[in-house]
Amino acid sequence: MKWIDRSYFVWGLALLTIACAGETRSHTDEPATENGKRINVMDYGAVGDGDTDDSEAIQRAVDSAAVGDTVYLPKGTYLVSSIRLVSNVHVVADGLLKQSAGLSAPFAVEQQHSPAPLFRAHRISNVYLSIRAETVNEAIYASQCSNITVADSHFRGDSTNRRSFPAVLWYDCSASRVLGTTISHYGSARQSATTYHPGTAIRVLSSSGITIADNDLHHNGENGVFIHDSENVEIDGNRIHHNGMSGIQVAFNAAERVANYRITNNRLEHNAADAVDINNRAHGRVVAINALIAGNYSYHNGFVNDESTPDGSGIGTLIGISGVTLSGNRAFGNNRPALYIEGCGDITANRNVTDGAFELVGRWEHIRMEGNTFHTLRLLGNASGALLDIRHGKIGSVMLPNGIEIDSLRIMENEISSGPINVNMDGYFKFEGNRLTSGHELGALLLVKVAGASLLGNHILNAKNAAITVRETAMRVRIDSNFVTSGGTWIHDFRPPDIKINKNQVRENVDMAEQ
Repeated sequence: MKWIDRSYFVWGLALLTIACAGETRSHTDEPATENGKRINVMDYGAVGDGDTDDSEAIQRAVDSAAVGDTVYLPKGTYLVSSIRLVSNVHVVADGLLKQSAGLSAPFAVEQQHSPAPLFRAHRISNVYLSIRAETVNEAIYASQCSNITVADSHFRGDSTNRRSFPAVLWYDCSASRVLGTTISHYGSARQSATTYHPGTAIRVLSSSGITIADNDLHHNGENGVFIHDSENVEIDGNRIHHNGMSGIQVAFNAAERVANYRITNNRLEHNAADAVDINNRAHGRVVAINALIAGNYSYHNGFVNDESTPDGSGIGTLIGISGVTLSGNRAFGNNRPALYIEGCGDITANRNVTDGAFELVGRWEHIRMEGNTFHTLRLLGNASGALLDIRHGKIGSVMLPNGIEIDSLRIMENEISSGPINVNMDGYFKFEGNRLTSGHELGALLLVKVAGASLLGNHILNAKNAAITVRETAMRVRIDSNFVTSGGTWIHDFRPPDIKINKNQVRENVDMAEQ
């Protein structure tokens, strides 16, 4: 997997580092960079009084700069329409750049960039921005650019705009990054559980080599981060909260471009849809994307004013993709299943902790889950797969509908706190080394239909009726070396063919109140 280099030394700009949390950063005393000088916009006629249009003065300063120069805006408020960036010239500000309300334009699917972004970059490279801005359109729109860095900036949009452009818009860019930046209020706040308004913090289209790290993205009308048809993307260490749709969304058009994602160590809270949504449903085929989703924390996603929306997974919504590992994520109080997997290929989930469910829909190839803690494993009626392997987990309950098709279902060495588990499927079932507790009238484990089953070395504690029921349609069942304590009989055997029962240790008709 090819990941992005998080170092962002742009010529001599290692001097312009992100300040420590809580400090008020100033560029006033920073020396000129090694390869260039600092240009003060006041020397080119800028006023910075909040009333004078300083666009032309700032543009003159940018256009006069040589390679490696840094254009500097001292304290003040600069009324600006739009500034065109040039290659190898950087912009830093202690002052505030502000667009007038009259420049505001509406976002549309047919028109996804405005005519007047605060900064416009086209076919340029090697630019560093560190600014404060209040904008009615994009803070920066870059197309066909490379090595663009936005760092330690603060962008605030127009919260009254019901069709806002994003703060950062990158199209066909490479090796670019947004670091340590706060972006908020691009678009109107979502008030309805069924509708939302455009306005995203960071929107990346058809790009490669993108890093989005250590940012605070909040109270935007739509997504915190939206990525479309892009590859080699790292989204790390961000706080993404109170946005009108998903915290992070990855979408597809030319599906072969979507590859190599690292979504790690983010805090995703109070977003109105999913924490992480990677959705390739439209293509009708599974795409291997080589993604790691790890170390994220999510809380209370999928609500608007405490009303449930149609979305809200805590760990991730995965649709039509393969080659994804989810590891060490934590998710609590979210609206929908913590992990939703629909029509996927190979998915691995390790060491995730949630109070929500893992839900599987449609066809998959190989799903492996190890060391997870979750409330419910839920398969829907159309679920089918080559392999579902679940090991070393702590699971509240397992819900398997009748008629599912799984070539090999393996539930191994888990602690399952609530039965029964109903197995009525086409395929082979292996249930070994588990601890299963059930207080249900139907007992702990029902084998209704399988092509073959192995129940080996389990500890089963059952309160009512038969602990294990085996119907005559369950083929080639082996029940061996289990430890069963039951409030009723330990097994109800309907004499299926080829059943083998051996070396089980059982206690029957036990008063569970004494246990």
